[in-house]
Amino acid sequence: MCHVCNDFIERTRAGTLPTPHGAMAQLVERLHGLEMVAGSIPATPTPRQKQPRAEAKASAGFVFGGLVAGEGSFIVTRKSTPYADGVVRPRFVFCITMADRDELSIRALHNYLGSGSIGFAAPRKPGYERTVSLTINSLRQHHAVTIPFADSFLLPSSKRRQYEQWKSALLAHEAAYPNRWGKGPSPCSVEGCDRPVRGRGLCRSHYYAATGY
Repeated sequence: MCHVCNDFIERTRAGTLPTPHGAMAQLVERLHGLEMVAGSIPATPTPRQKQPRAEAKASAGFVFGGLVAGEGSFIVTRKSTPYADGVVRPRFVFCITMADRDELSIRALHNYLGSGSIGFAAPRKPGYERTVSLTINSLRQHHAVTIPFADSFLLPSSKRRQYEQWKSALLAHEAAYPNRWGKGPSPCSVEGCDRPVRGRGLCRSHYYAATGY
């Protein structure tokens, strides 16, 4: 038991609390896991105390949505390796960067989303501060986390417009270049052949016929 609880109980037993302590006793019991202490008044449930977990999560979501609206970014960069047809392979990134004195806010958002990676960066210029960032760049995590979060909690704003343009670009890219993650090997590109690809979009036999090896 912590020293706060010990002190509170001793003062309760000695009758030295300066004011009626029913509400205070209830608060200490809830915060420190005590059994009912002498003199406390049984708690009466209130709508606030019985707030559903989903409602509490939604309230926190709007708080984090405001944080993202002020400090977050939805950007499209490029990967170093293009597609086989030469088209640039894009990377869709959600990132929020703040001065490292606000690390707790970044970690709270990270815990809420349950996704992404946290990184630190040295000051870019003299007089600038060290920064901390939360980044998500996985397409699967965008669908599982980033998009549902932004759709639900990012209120109308310039950041919301930036997000919607980013989301539209992501969906258009996936329509043009479907992700086969979890769908097994791609089939041979030769019409009528459903054997798995060995290389160059061809199965082993068609690859040999095309290359000689």
